[in-house]
Amino acid sequence: MNSKNNLVGKKKPKKNLAEIYGESKEQTNTATKEKGTKKNNAATNIETNSEITKEKIYPVYILHRVVYETLLLCKKADPNEAIGVLLGYKYQYEDQKYVKVVDWVTGKAYQSHAFAEFTPDGVRQYTSIIEEKYGDSENRPKIVGIFHSHPFGSNPHFSATDYNTFLNFPYDTENNVFVLIDPRSNYYKSYIVVIDEKGMKDLREVDWIEYNPK
Repeated sequence: MNSKNNLVGKKKPKKNLAEIYGESKEQTNTATKEKGTKKNNAATNIETNSEITKEKIYPVYILHRVVYETLLLCKKADPNEAIGVLLGYKYQYEDQKYVKVVDWVTGKAYQSHAFAEFTPDGVRQYTSIIEEKYGDSENRPKIVGIFHSHPFGSNPHFSATDYNTFLNFPYDTENNVFVLIDPRSNYYKSYIVVIDEKGMKDLREVDWIEYNPK
């Protein structure tokens, strides 16, 4: 699988995220070199699970557009937190499981500088958006997790409230993906739900890679 180490927004002739954020490219480049920042967000070309080889399988693949748009949404929500649903597919190559995130949606939410949670109407709203967009297609993507922002200008970590939300129904399916974003510092971190032999659930940070469709 071929990959290139490109920053978000430089692969396609769109505005660089630094321009959208009102920062210089030098500031953005400095931020992305920090440990844990935009971890493994190289752009690579994958279309289906059949193209994955065991040369290197990342636990999470996120479409370039999804990275770009979710970061932008979180920036617009600042100083409030943002939340949205990730859509995609779960695959397995031999003994290695991985998730491919292909789209995202959101809906009305209770938002403040300290939390973000979907309202009942918000859940119905994003469910309707998915139905309208994908209908009854056999290949329609499924909900594989959510993204959430902590606009604090630092390396973000899950709060006790986050754990309580993400490790309970309907988001707690094994291998679901949770992306934690700080739009001020440009951190974009990926976690998956893991279940141990005793049935205890936890969130484990994992490597991820950004990709562009062919």
